[in-house]
Amino acid sequence: MNETSHINRREFLARGSAAAGLFAAARNGWASRTGAAPSERPFVTDVPGKKTIGCYCSTADIVNNPKYIDALQKKLCVNVVICGSSVKMPEWLRTMNPLGPERFMHAGHTDDDSLLIKAIDESHRRGMDFWLYFSGHHYREESRSIMGETFDGVKFIDLPLIKYALAHSEYTACFEKPVVKSWEQALFGYTAKTYDVDSMYVSHYRYATPSFWTNLFGCGCTYCQAAAARMGYDFEKMRDAMMKLRWQLERLDKKTLDHTAKFNLTFTDFISFLGEDNGVMDWLYFRAKVVGNALKRIHDVIHTETDHRSGFVSDTHGATMALFVGHNFEDLINGGSDALHPLSWAQWQYISVVAAWANQLCEWVQGLDESVALKIATNFFGWQNIGLPDKKIADLHVEEAEPKDGTYNEKMKEFYANLGDDRLIRLMTHEWTRMAAINRGRIPAHPVIKGYEWSEKVCRELIDRTADLGLTGYIFQRTEVFIDRNKL
Repeated sequence: MNETSHINRREFLARGSAAAGLFAAARNGWASRTGAAPSERPFVTDVPGKKTIGCYCSTADIVNNPKYIDALQKKLCVNVVICGSSVKMPEWLRTMNPLGPERFMHAGHTDDDSLLIKAIDESHRRGMDFWLYFSGHHYREESRSIMGETFDGVKFIDLPLIKYALAHSEYTACFEKPVVKSWEQALFGYTAKTYDVDSMYVSHYRYATPSFWTNLFGCGCTYCQAAAARMGYDFEKMRDAMMKLRWQLERLDKKTLDHTAKFNLTFTDFISFLGEDNGVMDWLYFRAKVVGNALKRIHDVIHTETDHRSGFVSDTHGATMALFVGHNFEDLINGGSDALHPLSWAQWQYISVVAAWANQLCEWVQGLDESVALKIATNFFGWQNIGLPDKKIADLHVEEAEPKDGTYNEKMKEFYANLGDDRLIRLMTHEWTRMAAINRGRIPAHPVIKGYEWSEKVCRELIDRTADLGLTGYIFQRTEVFIDRNKL
C-alpha cells in the first residue's frame, strides 16, 4: 500500500513523465485496466455494461455507519462511493505544495490515514468501487501567488463582486504555473498509486461559474501567453477581441437590444451580430485547451502510476455552460476525464448566470427593461423553452441561495421550490440531452441527482431520463428524500 513512500520526487516525476506516451495506445473509450487490483476489480468503474450508481459519502460513514451504507446498497443500488479525505504525504511531496504552509492544494495532509484505508477496504468488501475525492483550483487569499489574472493583470480575487453572481469564492488558480503543474502530477500520481482506489476524482477543476463573468477575461498571465504561442493561438488577437466585445456590450443602445430580444439569438449568434471575427471563440477554446491539457496530464500520470488500476474523473458544468468554465467536452472525452460527470447546482451553475448577465445588460444600457434583458440572456443559452420567469430578475430568486459565511444555506430548498419541479426537470433534461448528443456514447456519462434539495418525484423522474438518454448511470448528492437516517 505504501510502496512509493521511499521514492523521491525526482524519481517519481521522471518515471511519470517517461511513461506519459503510453496513453494514446491504451485509451479507447475508457482504457482497460490491467494493474494492481484483484482480478474481480473494479466492480463497476470501466466495466462494460455496468451501470454506475454512485453516492458522495464520508469515510466515517463507510466505516462507522454500516446501516446507512446497507440502505444505500439495498434501497438505491449504490455501487460506487465518492469520498473526500486527507492523505498521508511524504515530506518530499509536502514541500512541493504551491499554497505554502497553511493549506495544501487539492487535498489535506494527515499523519494517520487509517480511516481512509479502512473505508477503501470496507467498500471493496461490500463489492463497491471507491473514488477518492480531491478539490481543484478554487481558493482564496492563500492562492494569490498562483492565482489567475485578467488581461490587465488584476488578480481574480481583487475583481469587484457581480450582482446575482453566486459562488464568489471560486477564485481560480492558474493552470499554467510551473509549480502547479509539477505539484499536480506528483500529488495525483503518488496518491493513486499509494491507495487502492478505483478512481481519482477531482471537483472544481475549472474557472469560476460564468455568472462571475469578469473571469472570462483571464487568465492572461505570462505563462498563459506562452501557452497560447505554443498552441498556435494569437494571444494579442484574442485579448483585443475580448476587450472589444466588452467595449461594445457596454455601449449597446436600448433600441438595438429591444430588436435583439425578438429573435432567439444564442451567445455565438450575438457576438457574430456584433461583428466578432473569431477572436472571442478562439479565446474560449484556448482557455478550455489549457484546462483540458492540465486534466490530461493528471489523467495520464494516474494511469501510468497504477498501470490503469485507477481511473480519473473530473466533474463539470452542464453542456451549455461547460465552455464558459474552461471545459470543452471534446477535451474531456479525448483524454481529459474517464467520464462526463455534470453537476446539478441549478442555482449557481445555471439560473444565476441568467440573472447576472441580464442585470449587467440593465446596468450598461440605460432604460433597458428587465424583461428584455432576461429574454436576451435566456436566449443566449438556448433555454427559451424552459419557462423561466421573464418579467423581473428578482423572480429568479437566486440571491436567497447564496451561502452564508461559507456554510450550506438551507434557503437553497426555497430556491428550488420557487423554480418548480417542471422547470427543473426541463432544464436538466435539456442539458443532459445535449451532453448525450455531444458524447454519443464515447465515454461513460453519469449526472448528479440531488437527493436533498430536489423532491423525490424530481429525482425519480430524472433517474428515468438518464436511462431514456442511454447514459451510463447517475450519482447521488445526499439522499435524505430517499433514506431517513433516524429510522435506520
